Amino acid sequence: MYSVMLVDDDYPVLDFLSAVIPWNELGLTLHSACKNGLVALEKAQAAMPDIVITDIGMPYMDGIELIRELKLMNEELRVVVLSCMDDFTYAQQAVKLMVSDYILKEMISRELITGLLQEIGDDLRRRDADRAQTLKWKSMAENQKVLLKQSVLRRIAARELPDTEWLPDAAELGIVPELTANVAVLCRVSGSTGETVRDDLALMALVQSAAEAVLQDGAAAVCLPYSGRDCVLVFTGGMGNGASAGHISMLGRLRSAIQSMPGVGASFQYLCIPPGSGHFQEGIIALLTQGRENAFYLKPGELAGLKELQPFNGEDLFLQYTEASREIREAFLEESAGRLEELLSKWMDYIRVKRFAPRQVKEWMLKLLYDNQMRLMARQQFQSTFSLEMLHDTITAIEHIDSLEEWSLQFFYERLPVIREMYQETRRDEIKKVKQYVDRHLNRKITLEEVAEYTHLNSSYFSRLFKKETGMSFIHYVTHTKMEHAKELLDQSPQSVEQVAEQLGYENKSYFTKLFKLHTGLTPGEFRGEEGTRNGQPQGTGRHYSC
Repeated sequence: MYSVMLVDDDYPVLDFLSAVIPWNELGLTLHSACKNGLVALEKAQAAMPDIVITDIGMPYMDGIELIRELKLMNEELRVVVLSCMDDFTYAQQAVKLMVSDYILKEMISRELITGLLQEIGDDLRRRDADRAQTLKWKSMAENQKVLLKQSVLRRIAARELPDTEWLPDAAELGIVPELTANVAVLCRVSGSTGETVRDDLALMALVQSAAEAVLQDGAAAVCLPYSGRDCVLVFTGGMGNGASAGHISMLGRLRSAIQSMPGVGASFQYLCIPPGSGHFQEGIIALLTQGRENAFYLKPGELAGLKELQPFNGEDLFLQYTEASREIREAFLEESAGRLEELLSKWMDYIRVKRFAPRQVKEWMLKLLYDNQMRLMARQQFQSTFSLEMLHDTITAIEHIDSLEEWSLQFFYERLPVIREMYQETRRDEIKKVKQYVDRHLNRKITLEEVAEYTHLNSSYFSRLFKKETGMSFIHYVTHTKMEHAKELLDQSPQSVEQVAEQLGYENKSYFTKLFKLHTGLTPGEFRGEEGTRNGQPQGTGRHYSC
């Protein structure tokens, strides 16, 4: 709705106009009713109206002076002069100020004022509709430019395409690699923060503006969006054939320009590319492959040369999986949020120092979170809408190790209440203590007498209490828990069946095998030998369900 300000030192006129104008019918609202021009100016400075109906002869500030001041604030303001003065001089001044109409008070009627406001409202609506359409067309044109740039970059990155497929369009953008050296920068934009949320296209426009603002003499900049919030900035012309202090200085200014934007951060990797279309294509491909993976470890605001970054560690991160899984499982069972945070930070710092390939890090974390969830569901018949596919997709989409750590910690935090509820299901503290005791001593034989002594209860009484509270005998519970852990060990470690049996406190392999088959329907060898999927759960080392 458009707002209307009424200005007149005659209170009956203000009351009449306020009452006679059909506001809702005209799609209008009353902005304010002011007793003179000075009051009206103060109101307008706080919030500008769309339409003003004003008298001319008023104390402190007359209507002509008010119109002049308001027009300086908004030259498109629509004004209707309402006066008892029929002097041509006033009308002439009003016309010079481009008022919409000049009406004598003796001619005022409901029909006249309603019809006039209807015309002004319709005109404002047409104006705004035209502007919206123009903005839409402009936005579509800008989007087409972005899509063209994205298309050029994708064709450059397609190694199988000859340079004739992209050179002409690149030249239209100002990129002529046969003639000049270039500095290409992979920019990964992060954010937004705060109240304003920008879309990816808007962020790319900001990056382009920042690049143009830091150019050296004779240089040009082109922002080529790739996907999401990754783009390649190409600085061309006057750049020389290799890296120099001037390049680094310019890139430092680019970083400062982008980092100074509210709610926007970015990491940068640069590569100096000598003249030649072949060199240019290979350089861009290197930025989009190696650079996008390197960005997983770069800190916000970090600026690095692509060739200066060390390669990823070729070691197998899964060799550390058993230890990490055990530590985090124990902290989880202890319901210790602080310990979970400490351990997750410890292992993620280890990964940062070693610089494992991001793909392997995501596989490792996927298995860690998945195994924790399955253990929870198996031991406590915990039902949820948990989906491996959803977990996989979420972790795959995470682009930085800090975000992966933060999201994984939240994953555990959300499940801690389940553990607490699980232990609180028993009405006796002794049962909770026993369950925790069993979880911590799976590596040896656990007897009924041992735990009865631990809880300071008679063994017969404890046996009846445990069965009443859990629905299963204590021996059955210990066996169930050990067999679930045996499945984990067989699935995720290279230990032999004998070693697994020994690790769970079984000296007799045959007895362990018999118990395992009763629990799972398979012998340990059959369980480990099956590839692919059993009952919808991934098996083996976990490498076959990758990110």
